[in-house]
Amino acid sequence: MAARLGLGGRSYTASATSEVASYSPIVGVDEQWYFTKEDLMNTPSQAGSDYSTPCTKTYSPAEERSWRSRGCNFIHNVVKRLDMHQFVASTACVFFHRFYMRQSLGQFHAYQIAGACVLLASKVEENKRSLKDIGYACAYVAVKGRAKEAAGSHDTWQRLLQRLEIVVLENCCFDMDVTHPYGFIDTLAPEFGIPVYVAKSATAHVNDCLRSPVCLLYRPEVIAVAALYLAISVHGCDIKVNLFDSCKVSLPSGAERETEACVMDMLDFYRREAEVEKEAMMRQQKAQQSPQFS
Repeated sequence: MAARLGLGGRSYTASATSEVASYSPIVGVDEQWYFTKEDLMNTPSQAGSDYSTPCTKTYSPAEERSWRSRGCNFIHNVVKRLDMHQFVASTACVFFHRFYMRQSLGQFHAYQIAGACVLLASKVEENKRSLKDIGYACAYVAVKGRAKEAAGSHDTWQRLLQRLEIVVLENCCFDMDVTHPYGFIDTLAPEFGIPVYVAKSATAHVNDCLRSPVCLLYRPEVIAVAALYLAISVHGCDIKVNLFDSCKVSLPSGAERETEACVMDMLDFYRREAEVEKEAMMRQQKAQQSPQFS
């Protein structure tokens, strides 16, 4: 079976073959979803293989980062259109990043997998919407709000999501247990007298950085501490606290070193996003300044 959908201004064929990677985890469930930066430089998308099937296209690290970000943006737009909880978007983003540590972007279009992750996350987070509603929302976002085109691909999206939901489940090893940093932020902030507006800012940093694979590099409690320190710094607060002395949140050994690295990765994410936005604005200005010929 093959389905053709309008994605990113082009048609894309989703093949039903070679859908599941032949992967057997050799580590515990708690450890299998954490990777090194070296691992992120040798993903299936970059290596040109999904552990079972060679791919015809490979991606550079920058291209893969871009598609991961675009896929997560797709997730957030679909969730927003359906008026679903932020936890659905966050869980879907985690599933999305995990999936592409097992499969290649050359085999599965990022928007298609993003839609399947929303469907799956809506069930995991018990914030369900009908398959029909999610299918239409994905179609609508995929064609940038062109309602007639969305209506035309609505049924195809429904069939696609039904099939890819199983593919995501299998490649995620049926491990649907996701712990987010939010609970740790909510615990640490009152423990150390951190203002509510700073805690909210830290939560926003977490939401932003889910568009990057930071959830594959660091545990949620480390991300929470990093987000709080970043928020304190951004707001210029005169707050001198040592979050590693928490009596309520157990941090892993080496947490200080990991937190510093996590903060740097968050800052690097924002820097890259700013560069992308600047380039887009320059292209837009150049297009507006170009002479028009009738």
